Amino acid sequence: MNRTERVQEVLRLEGLADAARKRAAVHRGVLDTEARAELEQHGTAPSWRLPDIGTVALAVSKEAPVVCDLAALTRWCLVRYPSEVETVPQLRAGFPAALAQRVVCEGDVVVDPRTGEIVPGMTVRPGGVPQTLSIRASRDARTVYAAAAEQLLEGLVLVAAEVPGHLDPADVPDGDQ
Repeated sequence: MNRTERVQEVLRLEGLADAARKRAAVHRGVLDTEARAELEQHGTAPSWRLPDIGTVALAVSKEAPVVCDLAALTRWCLVRYPSEVETVPQLRAGFPAALAQRVVCEGDVVVDPRTGEIVPGMTVRPGGVPQTLSIRASRDARTVYAAAAEQLLEGLVLVAAEVPGHLDPADVPDGDQ
């Protein structure tokens, strides 16, 4: 298999995966709607046990307190529970990035050129290290591979719809032959 064929196969398989995820999402959505309707109708969360397949359950949250505004809670606790509030020194949000623009790499250490000091807490990320391979399909290629994947999925649906072991009487040879 040459490089072009290998890239085509990657795109074909990724198109298949995308189409399968979309189709699964549709079926999951229908099941979710049915489960929510059952919850509404019966007042209890449904749990469907499907022999040889698994269990489908709709989880229902329980009422519980949650933090929605940490700053407001901290201010309130500072007054009522001061021993439970910690003061943690931290760098200003943009300073690490600004510092990284200013410092220099010398071998395997980072040095502040203003002071000549090695900067603790910073390290050198080596350059030239290969990263993740990226394949960006053209719009036309995505369309073609998505359509091919959709056709494949249609074929799989037809195969799955057939009853295992079922033979059409026309397919069974007569005893005379």
